[in-house]
Amino acid sequence: MQTFSNMRRSGTYKKALLAFALCAGFCIYQSLASMTIWLPPLIGVCLGLFLRFDSENKFYSFIMVVLGVALIESENNIPMGTLLCLFFFLAFFVVPHIETLLNTPKLAKASYVILAYLGFYVVGLCIDMAVGSSIVPPLWIVLYYMCIEMLVALFV
Repeated sequence: MQTFSNMRRSGTYKKALLAFALCAGFCIYQSLASMTIWLPPLIGVCLGLFLRFDSENKFYSFIMVVLGVALIESENNIPMGTLLCLFFFLAFFVVPHIETLLNTPKLAKASYVILAYLGFYVVGLCIDMAVGSSIVPPLWIVLYYMCIEMLVALFV
């Protein structure tokens, strides 16, 4: 009996299961979002989670967010790696300056959503002009997605 009282639960399995649940929930949401235009693709929320899991060194959750970004790209006909490159650019060059300006985490989360969608819109326009495709949604849809995701990002 003493052997069982000294046993401890492993936190590694719990972290991996939580990351897997995050990915499964995200896959279900993305399949629903691809069926209708009124559900946002959660690009801004993914940027916020990308930054948070990177700073907290949660490897499994970080990998699941990267896989979620790849799922967003494949569901929305965005060239693979575009959002990931945008996230790395924002994380290294833009977000540190915003974090020094905004001390409140709620405003920072809202600014991450705005940065993600403005960056996506500008990069998408550049790709559209270079290649001649149409991956960028109309501006009013981008603004609608930003408003919805700012509300979601405040609670995540």
